[in-house]
Amino acid sequence: MKKPTSGGGWQAIRYTFQKARESGGYWKFWKAMRSKNACKTCALGMGGQKGGMVNEQGTFPEVCKKSMQAMAADMQGAIPEDCWTTYSVAQLQKFTPYQMEHAGRITQPMLWESGTQRYRPIAWDEAFARVINKLKSLTADETFWYFSGRSSMEAGFLLQLFARLYGTNNVNNCSYYCHQASGVGLASTVGSGTATIVLDDVEHADLVFLIGGNPASNHPRLMSTLKHVRRRGGEVIVINPVVETGLVNFRVPSDPISLLFGTKIATLYVQPDIGGDLALLYGIAKR
Repeated sequence: MKKPTSGGGWQAIRYTFQKARESGGYWKFWKAMRSKNACKTCALGMGGQKGGMVNEQGTFPEVCKKSMQAMAADMQGAIPEDCWTTYSVAQLQKFTPYQMEHAGRITQPMLWESGTQRYRPIAWDEAFARVINKLKSLTADETFWYFSGRSSMEAGFLLQLFARLYGTNNVNNCSYYCHQASGVGLASTVGSGTATIVLDDVEHADLVFLIGGNPASNHPRLMSTLKHVRRRGGEVIVINPVVETGLVNFRVPSDPISLLFGTKIATLYVQPDIGGDLALLYGIAKR
C-alpha cells in the first residue's frame, strides 16, 4: 500500500460517496446533510438557516468526515429484534466500538433487570411509568441529568428545561464534562474558561500555533482556515511528537487548486519528545 503524502483529497471524496451509499442513497444523504443543523460530532455550525454544509462565512460546501460518520450512524435501520435474544449482556460487552456503532439504532425502550442475562424490549407506556415512579421517589437534588453531545440541540434544550422544572440545576453534557479540567485551567490563567479566540480571528492571524492536535483527522473543517492563512502569507507552526500527514500537506476537496496540487500547512513542524512540550514553551517564552 502506497504511503499517502497528503490528507483529504480524492480519498475524502470517495469516503463521502461510501457513507452516502451506507445511508440509503445519495439523494437521501444529501438532504440530511443539507438540513438546518449543527455538526452532530463537534457542534460547529453547519449553516443554520442557510442549510447544512455552509460555514460561518457563508462558504459552500463546508463539511467533514466526522459529521458524515455521525449522520450515517443516525440514518441506520433499527437493531434487528432477534439481537436481544441472540446476545447476552456479557456478549454485548465484548462488541468492538465498530460493531456497536454498526449494529443499528435503538428504536424502542430496553430494560435490563438485576439477575437477568439479557436486555428485553418493553412498551413505551411501561417505560414512562417506570421513569415517572422513579422521579417521584426522589428529591430533585438527588438527581443528575447528563446528555450526549450527539443529541440534537432541541433535545438538549428540552432535557435541561425538564431538569429545571423538576427542581434542579444538576445538568451536564459530554462536551462540558470533557472540558471541565481545561476550563478550570484556562480560567485561572487567562480569565475565561472557554476559548478566547473566534474563527474570524484565526482568518486574520499572521501566525498560528497548532499544539498537540490533529485537525486534519479530528476537525477537518479547520484545514480550510489554515489553508487561507498560508495562502495570504501567514505561518502555521505545528508542535506534535508525531508527524501527521495531513498537517504537512492537505488537499481541501472543496477547493479545486488545493484538491489537485495540495496545500502546504506546516511552515515549521516541531517534534518535541513526549512530555517535552512544557520545556519547549518555556524556552519560547524566555526568548
